[in-house]
This record gives sequence, structure tokens and C-alpha cells, in this order.
Amino acid sequence: MALQAVRLVLKSAGADGDDRQIVIDLNRDSETGISAGPFPAFGRVGHFRKAETLYPFTLMGDGRMDYGAHAQDDQRQDRLEVRKAKLTAGEAITCRVGDRADDYLIESVEPLLGD
Repeated sequence: MALQAVRLVLKSAGADGDDRQIVIDLNRDSETGISAGPFPAFGRVGHFRKAETLYPFTLMGDGRMDYGAHAQDDQRQDRLEVRKAKLTAGEAITCRVGDRADDYLIESVEPLLGD
């Protein structure tokens, strides 16, 4: 298995797509295109041109999005179902926030420098 470090940009499939963007750096298996490894990955939710919408997070091995020490317990239950997904542009990824499920589309998958 050959690992490749990539940056995913996911855009909300909903009406507020411009403000609901997820950017995350993780590894994928270059042969299968699937996310590889249970290790934490790092990303942010929000729009980079609107600082008030940006929230950094750590994606845990189980898909849980941890927003850090200042998050409340209910905020630690958000899940991004990217861990076993095919990481190619156009694929749908679900983000579960409480009882709500929001769909995101992978807008781009770019190799990180050094790969």
C-alpha cells in the first residue's frame, strides 16, 4: 500500500454551501483511493474568507470531529464519514451533527507538498 498525503476540500450540498466548507489533510491509499490509517487528521470547517465561520478540528480515528478544549460535549459528537470513503472529486461524504445529516461533495483532492 502506497500512502499519499492529500488535502480534501468538501463543499456543502445545501443552500449555504459557500459558508459550509470542510478542508482536511489526510492520507489515502494511492491504489484504492480510500482514506488510510486510523490516526488523527486535521482540518477546518467554515469559509476561509469569513473568519467568524472558521472552526479548526481534529478528525479522530472513529470519524469524530473534535473541536478542542473549548468545545462542549455535544460538539464532540459530530462525525465526518470520510474514513472509508473513496477520496475522489464528486464523491458524497456525510457529516452527522446530532440527529441531522448534512451531505458534502468532494470539490477537490490535491496532493500535499513532498508527495
